[in-house]
Amino acid sequence: MPAQTKPAPDSSPKQTSGSPPHDAPSYVLVGPLRAGTTMLHLILNSHPQIASVGEFEEAVTILDNSGWPKLDHYRNWLSQHRVASARNYAPQPQATTYAQHAQGMWRQLASKHGKKVIGCNIHSRFDRVRDLWPKTKFIHLIRDPRDVANSCVGMGWYGHPVKATSIWLDTARRWNTLAKSIPTQDRIVIRYEDLLKNPEHELGRCCELLGLSYHPDMLKFFETSTYEPLNPKLAEQWPKKMKPRTAEIIDALCADLMKPYGYPLSTPNPKHAKPLESISITIKNRINRFRWRVARYGFLLTLKWAMVKRFPLTNPLRMATIRQIHQIDTQHLR
Repeated sequence: MPAQTKPAPDSSPKQTSGSPPHDAPSYVLVGPLRAGTTMLHLILNSHPQIASVGEFEEAVTILDNSGWPKLDHYRNWLSQHRVASARNYAPQPQATTYAQHAQGMWRQLASKHGKKVIGCNIHSRFDRVRDLWPKTKFIHLIRDPRDVANSCVGMGWYGHPVKATSIWLDTARRWNTLAKSIPTQDRIVIRYEDLLKNPEHELGRCCELLGLSYHPDMLKFFETSTYEPLNPKLAEQWPKKMKPRTAEIIDALCADLMKPYGYPLSTPNPKHAKPLESISITIKNRINRFRWRVARYGFLLTLKWAMVKRFPLTNPLRMATIRQIHQIDTQHLR
């Protein structure tokens, strides 16, 4: 892990209720990957008074549970972050801490928009957001973990749904911890399935959180994106796409966190994977993951990254390899 330093006493912004929107995100949309956050980002961005800058992972992904990274290390890390590199942030020589640098990046992004409300998406360390912006509000989008797991496998991030369940579990646990420290008026939870089935109601809740009224233009998001209109049939896909035993193992892992959201178990008393099943799942995950990476990046680039990813951030070979990977990933963006 990168070396950590304790946050300076004055590193958090002095934010008041009268602060302009560009000083801090009005809201942060959080949730597991493949839960529909990109879709909801597009929907919110279609509101006449809302601007969403999209994913802002570069602000917090590098963080541990406390403290800040050293600024030099953070800047080197940013130089190899695909999204941050594409945004071409202006240098910030005046920033002397990580917190100041991250806050400055937000101001640069937000300054490009003139809307009343400006927000972003974060999947990773959203539990540290209020260390940077103490008054930011949260929209938590949750989706059935079995559908999230299947979708993550389809993206090539995992080779087996059971292993992909870790994405959902990590997010759900972080949210449960974070929500305890956020006033109820500053947060809402939206179920992906409810958003598809009753969008006006769920989007109205989002707007109410942000001090706005629902606007019908929000459901026209597909006119300016590659997405299709909202379709209730896209909810709860896992019964048709997942083996019953796989669903049962996922249920056993997620049961305690699923129930509060109203997600029914596939079987009343789900059983965890047995030792031989766990070994088989691990092997399949690694094989399928490797096959996917070879199909996208080629065998040589896949092998090169496996070797150089452990090198220091400033290693020239590592930097050249990550640029190759980013170029290929950019071609596959939706």
